[in-house]
Amino acid sequence: MSLHDHPILSPTEGPCVRKIRTTAGDLEQEAKSRRYNFLEAVGMMTFILVLLWPVAYLFGVYGGIQAVNTGVNLLMVAGACCLLFVSPFVHRDTAESWGLGNPRALWRMLRDASPTRRAALAAILAALFVALNYANYSQWHEVEGFFKFDRVAAFFGMPDANIRAYNTHFPGRIVVLAFGSVLSGLIVTCCIRYDNFTSAFKTAMCFSLPLLALIFIGAFLQRGPAAFAHFSFRMWAIGVLGYICWGFVQQLLFSSYFGTRFRKAFAPSTDPANRVPAGYRLPFVSRFAAGAALGAVALSYMGIRYAHGPGHATPAVLLGVGIAAAFTGAFYGWAYCLDKKRLLVATACASCFGLIHIASYGLVAVTWLLGIFLVYVFMEDKNRNLIALGFIHGLLGSTFGQLFSKGAAGALEVDYRVGPWNIREPSLASLVFPMVCIAAYVAFMVWGMRTIREEG
Repeated sequence: MSLHDHPILSPTEGPCVRKIRTTAGDLEQEAKSRRYNFLEAVGMMTFILVLLWPVAYLFGVYGGIQAVNTGVNLLMVAGACCLLFVSPFVHRDTAESWGLGNPRALWRMLRDASPTRRAALAAILAALFVALNYANYSQWHEVEGFFKFDRVAAFFGMPDANIRAYNTHFPGRIVVLAFGSVLSGLIVTCCIRYDNFTSAFKTAMCFSLPLLALIFIGAFLQRGPAAFAHFSFRMWAIGVLGYICWGFVQQLLFSSYFGTRFRKAFAPSTDPANRVPAGYRLPFVSRFAAGAALGAVALSYMGIRYAHGPGHATPAVLLGVGIAAAFTGAFYGWAYCLDKKRLLVATACASCFGLIHIASYGLVAVTWLLGIFLVYVFMEDKNRNLIALGFIHGLLGSTFGQLFSKGAAGALEVDYRVGPWNIREPSLASLVFPMVCIAAYVAFMVWGMRTIREEG
């Protein structure tokens, strides 16, 4: 057993701080064993899927029992609170390990910086605070819709509160400004990690721009110039900003929680065969590209025939799918050559991101693939920045939504409605795939209990 398989004590922080090496080789603070991290993450995902499908779908949607839907929603909220507030405390995670900002670290940056750098950073913080407040005030109807304040008011017996109109009169404007100030202060001090923002954003750009180009190319191959006939740059830009916020929330749950638990569950590989030598990588990349293209074309052909009829599985559509899949497979193969174990751990972790989007299976595939690369880069501390991940999510999500979910993508239309409550025609057949996934996660947990070593 190698040193990397054991937790070690930090030489600078004393014997009370226990650290382990993550899959990417970084040292991180951790209070629990690798097996505990693994079982908690996979168990939580299994719990979520069980709540959504055998319980909510079978009894709430298919059975029509409204009390079940209410109970499931309450349990989901409780689970989210456990993810966000209980788990980090139990594991002694740091804010940085989740890609979040640390107010103490920000204060130290301001305190220790030169007068010029201190003034520049203070100006950036002030500008962000003002800009976020302005966005909150001017787009209050969107903010209210996101937080569902009207529903909260109705729940507490105030159905006529009309919170959406608060920014049009006094004293509602004071409430809007006060809420915006609190929210902006939290974002500026606690949500944005400043120490690695440059390196993380650089990685985000290197990662997202090729995928952005691939989305545009895929739309052009399917529909030609007509794909962009109704493309609105203004709506796209607004969508990017909205998706950054929504992407931040999603990645807080998935890349932060599940990514942290998975990378702490598996030590870095010490096997020399874990990396493919540079001279042998091209055949690997080629095989991954060819396999991804063939598999995607076959699955798309069957799925399109089933959903739309054989006439929609045209050569142009299948060609576009094949080319996009080949590029994605090549990217996957390249990452596999660099670190096989790290990529496999990222793939397993990303399944949590993908499968939460059942029953929109096109979205399951897209988010699973996106999640693989997000988790892969998020493993390294230099890239662990949730705002950078939110930018990737916003840029790609808004673009994909504009081109493949606005009613013009035909057979490649991706439905953004997910979860058991969005099944249009409930049937027991819709329960088959979720149950297979639940069984797979249970088997994965059994494997982890038998395979992953406990540590002191």
